[in-house]
Amino acid sequence: MSLDDLYSVSLHKSDWPWTRQHQYVTREILNISTYPRISIITPSYNQGHFIEETIRSVLLQGYPNIEYIIIDGCSTDNTLEIIKKYESSISYWISEPDNGQTHAINKGIAKATGDIIAYLNSDDYYLPETLFKVAEHFRQFPDTDLLHGICRYVNEEGEKIGEQFGNIQKLEEILNLWDVWWKKRQFVQPEVFWTRRITEKVGLFKEELYFVMDYDYWCRIIQEGGIVQRIDSELSCFRLTTEQKSNQSQEVANELLDLVRPILWDKNVNISLKKRLMLQGKWLYQVKFLHMIEKSVSNNEGKLIRWVKTIKLIAQYPQILLVSSFKARFKNWLTRLNS
Repeated sequence: MSLDDLYSVSLHKSDWPWTRQHQYVTREILNISTYPRISIITPSYNQGHFIEETIRSVLLQGYPNIEYIIIDGCSTDNTLEIIKKYESSISYWISEPDNGQTHAINKGIAKATGDIIAYLNSDDYYLPETLFKVAEHFRQFPDTDLLHGICRYVNEEGEKIGEQFGNIQKLEEILNLWDVWWKKRQFVQPEVFWTRRITEKVGLFKEELYFVMDYDYWCRIIQEGGIVQRIDSELSCFRLTTEQKSNQSQEVANELLDLVRPILWDKNVNISLKKRLMLQGKWLYQVKFLHMIEKSVSNNEGKLIRWVKTIKLIAQYPQILLVSSFKARFKNWLTRLNS
């Protein structure tokens, strides 16, 4: 299916990726050998309401050396009908039972042959010119291992409701959930691209992770010495819906905390002792101390008991004293005891 054929589909839509209004998708295609191959993987399951926009946003990039792979987990809605509508422009697709989103991504990576890889969920979509911008960056900065741009947040109707521009280069930054990741410096998955060579080092996504397999992957890339770069341009749209699993914020946080704990206590991980102790303290404050206080209050324990338990916690984990929130709370308690 040609670009003209894609545009000829009557969809009664007036914006990207339904209309022919952007320069990149209409320009003459140059020699394919001048563009690195980019493999895009879409894991799919029952997103028939959105997946056509996802597919068109990839195909209508007009990028001459694209490999588009869709791995569907036996959708029961109209997803397969939509995929078949565009299958002549899709490099590979399959619909069969799988073990979930991460398994589907890994199946796609196993099929991918591109120099640059990304995955785009079936309710998200790329913005015009994205793949050309990504390819141009990798051409200019070939040492880049992970590249991201600005991600636009949209609602279910595709209306912009915000944006996110991550800013992380170092391992100690991505491990700092409290002052970096949860302070709006994180990557948003659909605007991330990475190289085949770094995949050959870090392997596949961890299928035992349900929420944060992407965070784990970016973390492993940086642990392997991967170079992170960013483009000051909107590349993709992350659609916020009522049903997506990332809405389960406490479960996501818990999986993140479980993931970073062994890394923070691994002496072989290359971060400074000062930073390691500080991050350990933040983890202990959130997971050990706040949980202890919450449980103590629910059990109607007196202040003296909580005080004794806090002293024991400090004796066991002195790095918790490095956390400013804990120090302020501890100082306040001491003031009350002396008054």
